[in-house]
Amino acid sequence: MIEVGQAIVNSDSILNYIPQRPPIVLVSRIYKCDDQSVVTGFDIAEGHIFVKNGKLLEPGVIENMAQTAASAAGFKAVAENTSPAVGFIGNIKNLSITHLPAVGKELITEVSTKTQVMNVSLVEARSYCDGRLVASCEMKIFLQENA
Repeated sequence: MIEVGQAIVNSDSILNYIPQRPPIVLVSRIYKCDDQSVVTGFDIAEGHIFVKNGKLLEPGVIENMAQTAASAAGFKAVAENTSPAVGFIGNIKNLSITHLPAVGKELITEVSTKTQVMNVSLVEARSYCDGRLVASCEMKIFLQENA
């Protein structure tokens, strides 16, 4: 389980930190971001493109993990006064989804960087809801260079 405090980036400014735009946004806030890891929260709402029958679907859980990784790059970009880079999932390894979180809940996701070489990152992601592990995996993410 991940302990979260007060958000350092809230939903009113999250679009400054991620390249995604509605209806694909799956990060509501950033709780923590440093050189090793990032922790985000996502408010699961009825009517979201990845919600069906009151649950966040598997593609939404995976995309939330990827956007959490992107938010770390975006946090650094904003600090350097540049635009967030667009990222692409190159590989997903050891994916495990234990259950689907419900509408009205907050999905808390932590992404830790294992290795980074140039514009390729190998990260480990874990998502929780109500203190229970929802999903975990390793991802290889490629960041597109800003023009």
